[in-house]
Amino acid sequence: MEKESDYVLLQSQTIDWLRFPLAVAVVFIHSFGYPLTYTLPALNIHSFSGMDVYNVIRICFSHVAAHVAVPTFFLISGFLFFVGKVNEIEKLAWWKRKFRSRLNTLVFPYFLWNLIAILCTVSMMIGSFFLKGKPLSRIFDYFEENRWLHLFWDCEIWGENRLNWLGVAMPSTAPANVPLWFLRDLLVVVAVTPVIFWLVKRLKYFYIFVLAFCYVSKIWFVIPGVSITAIFFFSLGAFFSIHGKNLVKEIKKIKFLSFALGILLLLITVLFDGNNTSTGFLIYPFFVIVGVCATFNLAIFLLESGKVKVYPILSKSSFFIYATHTLLILSVSRAVCSRILYWNTPLVLTIRYFATPILAVGACFTLYIVMKKFTPKLLDVLTGNR
Repeated sequence: MEKESDYVLLQSQTIDWLRFPLAVAVVFIHSFGYPLTYTLPALNIHSFSGMDVYNVIRICFSHVAAHVAVPTFFLISGFLFFVGKVNEIEKLAWWKRKFRSRLNTLVFPYFLWNLIAILCTVSMMIGSFFLKGKPLSRIFDYFEENRWLHLFWDCEIWGENRLNWLGVAMPSTAPANVPLWFLRDLLVVVAVTPVIFWLVKRLKYFYIFVLAFCYVSKIWFVIPGVSITAIFFFSLGAFFSIHGKNLVKEIKKIKFLSFALGILLLLITVLFDGNNTSTGFLIYPFFVIVGVCATFNLAIFLLESGKVKVYPILSKSSFFIYATHTLLILSVSRAVCSRILYWNTPLVLTIRYFATPILAVGACFTLYIVMKKFTPKLLDVLTGNR
């Protein structure tokens, strides 16, 4: 029987190892390949074409499997926020220390990276003025269309056709640097952590079950920054640490169930294109819950079997990759891969689909290494000293 100390070490290793592949998964979410428009393949093995196989592959990775990444990040964040002795958590000094640290790790990076995204867009418009003669008035139009300060909160809107169990539309929103909707929602959740702590400690499983129902049914508030995804998975992670449960030890109990059910739900969710169809939107949350557990169990298996190791540099670079990949890097990677792999055959499109995000991750990681060597203080500010 394994010692408790072994589980504590494995828990730390699992969380550290997961950060990098989860960041890579987010890059895949934002890289769907070419063409952007497609038709869902009819799953008939006798008429399955090469393009159908290509569509299924990119739906599987970009629209389904990779979507467990952000919920997993929320769960880890909730767990780490409350990890420690419960009697210490109830002291005012503990809360002050936590909120002060989150100011550096969340607030400053959030606004800085969104500002960088805005400046990138404005710079491109200035460049197009000099190179292509396009009017500078486009800059004003950009701010006007995105409602000025909303660029820092909810200028991007999508999924307005997604309806919850009550038939109410549940659109998603994001700031100028789109992936940072995660950080935005995390800021909101952290702001209400005293309430979450009380609910998790007092109501225990009942509170988690209520949130789980709200998550799968999508019966929730339509308020930018107050997503049920953030509240549910952050609270779930908090539940483990507040009640002194080892995350790895508990999730391992459902290892085989999570793998079996995860594969089944993955196939079904791919068939309905993730949450991009009305049926898929209903099945999708069940897959994500199981998928998060399966992701943890896969990481645990790989670490315990010695197939992978924890490399701190990869873990530490994950946030930088998360924040930078949509700032021109992914677009440039897409252009480079399209120039080199320009044949539009199913096989080449598939290779290009995988090559584009991998190249983007490589470029982001290289930039991280360069900044770590030559501008470490600036890098610390941008990453919140992660």
